[in-house]
Amino acid sequence: MTYVENISTFSWRKIKGTNRLSAHSFGIAVDINTAYGNYWKWTEESANGLLIYKNKIPIEIIKIFKKYGFIWGGKWYHYDTIQFEYRPELLL
Repeated sequence: MTYVENISTFSWRKIKGTNRLSAHSFGIAVDINTAYGNYWKWTEESANGLLIYKNKIPIEIIKIFKKYGFIWGGKWYHYDTIQFEYRPELLL
């Protein structure tokens, strides 16, 4: 499997449905292969209204990004498992 193809990086745009700029607008976000992505808006809710979490990104890839100062979107409640953001100040 190739997880690092169809990569999205710099893209000056607003977050869909908002007036806020995406982290991609500042060149600090990377999306890896969308074929393996899970995104909170693409998933169903459980019977109690909570999101059902899904992830297909291997832990080894997550650890490598984290080692170099990236945070992973798969840890967010509104998760985006293919997104990594360069945010070393949040890892201190």
